[in-house]
Amino acid sequence: MLPLAGERLAYRNGTGASFIISALIILPQVVVALSAPWAGLLAQSWGRRPLLLIGFSALVIRALLFALTVDPPLLIAIQLLDGISGTALGVLTALIVADLTNGTGRFNLAQGFVGMLAGIGATLSTTFFGLIVENFGSAIGFLSIAAGALRQSRLVTDARNETCE
Repeated sequence: MLPLAGERLAYRNGTGASFIISALIILPQVVVALSAPWAGLLAQSWGRRPLLLIGFSALVIRALLFALTVDPPLLIAIQLLDGISGTALGVLTALIVADLTNGTGRFNLAQGFVGMLAGIGATLSTTFFGLIVENFGSAIGFLSIAAGALRQSRLVTDARNETCE
């Protein structure tokens, strides 16, 4: 989402957009650094699924809000949701890989494989949603991203329902 929001911001604000884009990159990282230890503790007490749902929900809300505004201060506030989703998904990825590889000695291999798949996904999604934005506009692009994140939330919820039966 950030490359698409940054492109739209640079198009509208010209040379003044560099400071805002810097804030859009740095501030979520501060949120991740401050909240990652807390997320790890919550994952132990709440379980993995509630935090995954929080992470995907933050993505959905962020995409919907990006579709609605181009106001720089609002974009910075909205981008803080990236810190929430980044924390949840980043911490939980490592924890779930550790859960799955416990006792096998294959944690680093599995973590590297997950990282590779995440990189491929990031490359393909930026290309795919960039084409959607180019052909249908930024609002439709962000709504499409929200639909994808909502689908992931639904998959997490469905998996929970299947394991509870």
